[in-house]
Amino acid sequence: MKCVLKTSLRSRTSSILRDNEGASLVLVTIIAVIIISSVIILSVNVNTLIASANQQYNQDQAYEAARSMGSALDKLINDHKLALDSFLDGNKEATLISDEGSFVTVEAKVKGTLTDTYVITVTATASEEKYIYSATYFGSGTTYMRVS
Repeated sequence: MKCVLKTSLRSRTSSILRDNEGASLVLVTIIAVIIISSVIILSVNVNTLIASANQQYNQDQAYEAARSMGSALDKLINDHKLALDSFLDGNKEATLISDEGSFVTVEAKVKGTLTDTYVITVTATASEEKYIYSATYFGSGTTYMRVS
């Protein structure tokens, strides 16, 4: 049976480092480069994830603002509290609502045609992320039917 010393690897490594004066300096330099590279890679990945999360948050804010405003306008139109043709007054396009908040800007426009077709476009912008909600109505006066 062969006797193996548990410290043989350690003793061999330490003897190599003691015998070669520059080997320990090279080893420490390699370890430092590996640690610094790991920190840089981790930092870049964290910043990328944070930027992606912020962009998704802004997209969600714009989506919710546009859908909410579109739903509110749809309810007003269906309850006959908002007459689209009264906004146009001979024009083909008019602004229903324009609201500039601290974070989200919402603008609702109505565009009419000669065939009593009205297109409502709600544009919401949250920190350069934009979402557009659109609905088409057909009818005149107090009776409107939503097409899309």
